Amino acid sequence: MHAGDVRDVLGEPGAYAGPGLPDALALLARTTRERGHLPLHADVDDLDEPVRLGDVAGDRTPARYIGDAATLVRLYSGRPVEGRAYELAGAETEELNIFG
Repeated sequence: MHAGDVRDVLGEPGAYAGPGLPDALALLARTTRERGHLPLHADVDDLDEPVRLGDVAGDRTPARYIGDAATLVRLYSGRPVEGRAYELAGAETEELNIFG
């Protein structure tokens, strides 16, 4: 269980977007790269630079994500994203789940 899960259930702000978010994204980038996960170019609303996730070998055209960082974390962790505003092209949401 993640603290964001608790915040989300209680309707508290900041679920999946706490002060540890930059570290979580860096860990996610490293983990998806090491596991050869599908490549993704993420234009994250709340960051200045895009986040590149997954395999960088170039065997597959990177999928594209546009949205906030909290929703990106939700997608990769298999958490619900209903009602969240984001765009995903070149991949299905299920392909991003690192636990699936």
